[in-house]
Amino acid sequence: MDYLLPELTPYEAAIYIYLLRNSFVKNGVSGVRAGKRTIGCGIGSRGAKTSYTQVAKVLKKLEEKGCIKVGDTNRNGTLYIVSLPKDIPLVTGKIESLLHQDMEEDYFNDPDKRREVFERDKWVCKYCGEKLLPENVTLDHFTPQSKGGKHSKENLKTCCLLCNGIKSGKTYEEATPFLLKSIQERRARLHK
Repeated sequence: MDYLLPELTPYEAAIYIYLLRNSFVKNGVSGVRAGKRTIGCGIGSRGAKTSYTQVAKVLKKLEEKGCIKVGDTNRNGTLYIVSLPKDIPLVTGKIESLLHQDMEEDYFNDPDKRREVFERDKWVCKYCGEKLLPENVTLDHFTPQSKGGKHSKENLKTCCLLCNGIKSGKTYEEATPFLLKSIQERRARLHK
């Protein structure tokens, strides 16, 4: 999960974890049947529902990234075949590149290396997708330093000030509900 979740948006992560929990974790099998509305209700926080359209878009993205395969649909819902992180091409590619990379290099304190991380991430917050400028960009330790996270290139993510403050010393899994709520609130304000 440590290599997969940084590649997913908060919505993608929430739906992937929901499908993973309802397939492998609960039933010990890779497949789960569910409707988009059921998924939307399953990932909402405090009774909030994610829209059918949003769920459909995210499921398509998860399929494009190799996280799931969409099967047939019947009255019990659509069949989703969930891939374990170790079997997802995004993850296997990262693991291979990590084998060839010196993890002890300090990409946090060296200004040139920080810029390299920002450019790798195209100056976009990896959590909310906001385009950033040198004045408002930060680096987040995906695995927090308090939990053994290093200043390595793979552990650092370009992040906006707001998302970095929300994630703080939490793991991605711990922070995801708070990040999703913040993104939903920001989008709601934009559409008023």
